[in-house]
Amino acid sequence: MQKTKTEYSNFERTPVVLPEMEQLLPPLSGEQFSALESDILENGCYAPIIVNEDMVVIDGHNRLRICEKHGLPYKMLVFSFANLLEVKQWALDTQKGRRNLDKWELGQIALRLKPDIEARARANQGTRTDLSVNSPKSYPPTDN
Repeated sequence: MQKTKTEYSNFERTPVVLPEMEQLLPPLSGEQFSALESDILENGCYAPIIVNEDMVVIDGHNRLRICEKHGLPYKMLVFSFANLLEVKQWALDTQKGRRNLDKWELGQIALRLKPDIEARARANQGTRTDLSVNSPKSYPPTDN
């Protein structure tokens, strides 16, 4: 993941919401959403919506929904990710510190990432090139 230093306003570009990303984390409670909405209405949306280079929303789905509902301006900050799995892992790591997610909720989120992690592992199988460097030269077979 890398911050590209590219920033857009909602007047310049339109973000894309993928249900897969929006549903990655459990929704805010009604009380949490109301508190966020009140804060944004009072102070504006001071935290940028994080998007990838394709303008897909990575972080800030609730802020985006509130701003669009009330016609408020917001900024989008572009981050570059290697793939969708890296996006999901970054979103999860970022939210761990922001939300009061219990271990069960974190486990449920991790289970959603499991197929992507397994697919990446299968794709990488057999691609190591460092084994011959670290292993001793071949030894003759022995009969025991």
